[in-house]
Amino acid sequence: MSVLRLPDSTRDNGRLIENSPHPAEPSIWTDRAVQEACLMRYFVEELAPWFDSCDAGKHFALVMPDRAAQCPALLYAVYSAAARHLGRWQSTGTRPVTFAGRRLPNLGDGMALDYQSLCISHLVSADDAEIHNVDLLAASVILRFYEEFDAALVGSDGKTHLRGTQVFLNAQGHAALCCGGLQLAAFWVGIRQEFHKAFLEQRVAELDLSCCEASVYRQLDSADDPTWANRVVLHCVDVLRYCYGEEGQTRGQYEELCAYNQQWQALTPPTFDPLYCRPPNTVKGEIFPVLWYLDDCIVTGIQHWHLARLLLTVFDPTVPRLGPGRKAAVARREAEVKHHVFSLCGIAISNKTAPALVAACMGVSMCGDRTTDRREQEALFDILLKTEQIHGLSTTHAQTSLRAAWEWDATISQVLSFNLNVRQGL
Repeated sequence: MSVLRLPDSTRDNGRLIENSPHPAEPSIWTDRAVQEACLMRYFVEELAPWFDSCDAGKHFALVMPDRAAQCPALLYAVYSAAARHLGRWQSTGTRPVTFAGRRLPNLGDGMALDYQSLCISHLVSADDAEIHNVDLLAASVILRFYEEFDAALVGSDGKTHLRGTQVFLNAQGHAALCCGGLQLAAFWVGIRQEFHKAFLEQRVAELDLSCCEASVYRQLDSADDPTWANRVVLHCVDVLRYCYGEEGQTRGQYEELCAYNQQWQALTPPTFDPLYCRPPNTVKGEIFPVLWYLDDCIVTGIQHWHLARLLLTVFDPTVPRLGPGRKAAVARREAEVKHHVFSLCGIAISNKTAPALVAACMGVSMCGDRTTDRREQEALFDILLKTEQIHGLSTTHAQTSLRAAWEWDATISQVLSFNLNVRQGL
């Protein structure tokens, strides 16, 4: 990678001679250079799989680093995302962050914000021609890595980069579908990010996706696995429009979405079938099913299918609001909601795919309040805790909301009050 080139080596009379500075001279690897080399390596090793989950070419891991050497906005976006994730993931307190045996004493949220500010300064200065720049699109979706989930799951309303990402996505959609490469990879990352945030904020995805209307992503014929996964992501955006759109809901729209959802599931290639599956072993205290899938792309596609199905179940217009059949219909709906949420969690636990836990978190945070069994509640709550421990993404707001919905804190207060009264002989 051009960003991390080391000094060349040559041979002289069979002896390896390093063309490096004399030890007494200042090293080319200053503290800052070491830190940024570590951040680039950390991004490629740990974060690129988030972006490349539906990209067979792995452009964020293999192509982006060389392009970042020529684009400051892209380089600073990488540094910002890596600095924030590495700092949060280690949670070392007063001890310095370390990576690859290197101490990085200056690393933390403050440094991540510095890199972020440098990146934003380049993005906001982009003119009309530069909104078609592939590197700036990639920088935008990388910069939005944390905002994608932090704002909604923590409970704040952060839309710092939302508008900027929309501008690049809307400007480059047609070119991305024609040219492929990093541009297409970044385009689909941006769509997934916007769907995730819109899902958590219960709104329509604010994107112009007319470029997809005549594309393979609107069809259900034979295609590679990434295309099938992106098809269901696009379907998720359609479902959000039905659920939260201002134009109103019709039974015909709902039935059309359900038909597509069922056809997608039926027509996907055998690679989308689980390698292994079994129901939870309740004797051993398991709550979620075990579902193994082939790779990251398959996991992403299947989880988005469950998210779409979850929305369609909750917004089912066929559930009667009155009459003797209402109670049974509501019970069936709640059972299906539970099935999809527990499937999302089972997939996340059964596979090492980078974003799988976050997709499960989405289902838990939005529908976990419907669960009444304490053991099941604790298992769902553990998904939120695992997401923080493994990925450094805060789920504080979701945890607080669910504890209140389940009345956990009230129950604890009642128990403490009861015990106090017993001790006092009341």
